Amino acid sequence: MIEILSLVIALMSLIVTYIVYYNNTVGDVVVYAKVDLARPTVINLVIHNIGKGIARDIKFISRNGIPQGAYGISGLNKPKKNYESGAFVSGLSILFPDEKLVYQWGQFGGLKEALDNQPLELTITFHSRTALQLFKRKIVNKVTINPMEFSGVDISEPVFQNEIKTSLRDIASSLKKLSK
Repeated sequence: MIEILSLVIALMSLIVTYIVYYNNTVGDVVVYAKVDLARPTVINLVIHNIGKGIARDIKFISRNGIPQGAYGISGLNKPKKNYESGAFVSGLSILFPDEKLVYQWGQFGGLKEALDNQPLELTITFHSRTALQLFKRKIVNKVTINPMEFSGVDISEPVFQNEIKTSLRDIASSLKKLSK
């Protein structure tokens, strides 16, 4: 009886170890929208390998295409244009762990109009494998990127920068008072 219990415990340990190993060696590619802190009002699309392994042969599929350069605060400044080249069209051959590619996507009003108030649905396919696997495994991620979630958010200037400006003004006025 003890031998069987020991065997079961050993098998469970092996399974848990493999799951932990697998999760720490496989790539995982996602795409998300992020506010550009260097350029007020601009929203970027970020391609990011959040996994701990290498992702290869990465492809991006969207039903209606991915808008490019959708600039305008209250609406599009120019006619809608989708990406015609680059990673979103031709894919990527490889993306290393924690590697990011950042694309300027547009501004809130332009994106809202370019996407017809609908979220961008994106299917990402890529291959990744661990050292224990003989063949690459095809992985499919589906992400929904909704720029409408930025509605009502002040992305014109980061809060941290505003706090620094306010603090510096207070320090300057205090120094002026002390120098008098």
